[in-house]
Amino acid sequence: MQKVACPLFALVVVACRPDLPIPEAGPRPATQAAGITVAFEPEAPVTAAPRVLRVHVAAEPSLDEARLFLVRGELRDSHLRQIERDDISKALAERFVPSVRWRADDGSVVLAPTVPLDPDETYAVASGEPRASVAFVVEPAEAAPLLVRAWPPAEASGAGLFGLYCGDVTLPEVSFEATLAPDGPLGAFGRGVAPAGAGGACLRFVGRGLAAEGGPWVPPPVVWLPGLPWPLRVDPRPFGGAGNGDLGEAIEGPLDEAVLECEAFEVPFGPGCVEVEDDRLLGRAPAAAMLWGIAGEGLDVVMTTGKNERFVLKGLPAGKDVSLDVATIDVHGRQRRLTFSATTLTPMPHVVLNEVMANPLGPEPDQEWVELYNDGSVEAALGELVISDIGGETVLPEIMLPPGRFAVIVNETFVVDDEIDVPPAEDALLVRVPALGKSGLGNGGEIVRLLDTRGRTISRFPAIPKPKAGQSVVRRSPDAPDGVRDSFQLAEPTPGSANTASFL
Repeated sequence: MQKVACPLFALVVVACRPDLPIPEAGPRPATQAAGITVAFEPEAPVTAAPRVLRVHVAAEPSLDEARLFLVRGELRDSHLRQIERDDISKALAERFVPSVRWRADDGSVVLAPTVPLDPDETYAVASGEPRASVAFVVEPAEAAPLLVRAWPPAEASGAGLFGLYCGDVTLPEVSFEATLAPDGPLGAFGRGVAPAGAGGACLRFVGRGLAAEGGPWVPPPVVWLPGLPWPLRVDPRPFGGAGNGDLGEAIEGPLDEAVLECEAFEVPFGPGCVEVEDDRLLGRAPAAAMLWGIAGEGLDVVMTTGKNERFVLKGLPAGKDVSLDVATIDVHGRQRRLTFSATTLTPMPHVVLNEVMANPLGPEPDQEWVELYNDGSVEAALGELVISDIGGETVLPEIMLPPGRFAVIVNETFVVDDEIDVPPAEDALLVRVPALGKSGLGNGGEIVRLLDTRGRTISRFPAIPKPKAGQSVVRRSPDAPDGVRDSFQLAEPTPGSANTASFL
């Protein structure tokens, strides 16, 4: 293939990109220092090295690859002596960047970091024999987009050779082959979780003809796609390696061992189950980590779930017959794809517990509050709801909460601006009740529930460790599901407004 003299470290016009998605390896400008020669793949100067790269290192007459490392930060001669003597301190070892190392056909040693390098940071190639180092600076984050590996999870890197890499830019439809390095299996890249499926901003890699053992192998550091004026960096986390288990080629077929048994109010959704509401599905994942690609009805959703995790799929048309393409992949690369059909309910309110202040800086229980949010598309009658915690129940007054609005439930003695606690937002609906709980809200990390008049729980806050005075417990987003600990966090309070404060 004819090489194009176009440096990959710059934003360039389409006419300057290589003809193939993966640039052909070849001679690279080298940097020499005290007996070693360093060159980057893709080609780049030491002042703007790619975030994802392979470093080719050579030396005359020889290079000891066992004493060759990529190190964060600059190095002194004392550091190089440690490497030379195989007497490496804990402090220096903690600066080593995890890498895959191999000999190239030209005799050079290739260092391939298995994590993206930090933008604008200094790193160094360090050799103990010969004793030398070459420092370089990584390009800014905006120099080229990074496709982050969404699947498989880090702890299952070797369980199957299916990889999904996602970014923020919609990608063109592509199909091209690539070989993992060093001497890894051949595979193919394509757009989306599955052909013509969800994941318009993602590239999938599916390996072929895999052996039961092998690796670790890294993907190509960069790809060029038609219509994009810049290269895409590919997350370098490896496949294979120790404990890689079943590396069989990705197959279609039912994942019977992971399929859930649905409740009476649920319907099957791939290997999981969902409850169909108006504009959303309330889902339960199976007893295995899973990648999901869901497309249709205006949705293009790529998500991952853990074992038995709950999820919310939002954005469906209410009161309509809907059809979704659902593709799932487990950590072994096994695929399942089907069409999901259902009829959504008519528009309804979705009132959620969004934030709880049980331990204010001001006096208790006077300055305690509970924030509700109507995440639905129609107004909600608060008089049909009850707040319950370990201290008792609070029946809410007959007030309507419009869609997309917050209500802050406070005691009658609540002072809006006590000059100590964060006051509610000016446009928040302030709802005063005789008392929150029997003797106020418990601030020791108790569960708080929102009940309907039949006693059914419609929203719930978990028992989170006791917050410090002045901290609130927040839901990360109004549609973050109950029953998932990561849906909640301690934060600076934002009564009556979105939870955008820094999480603590």
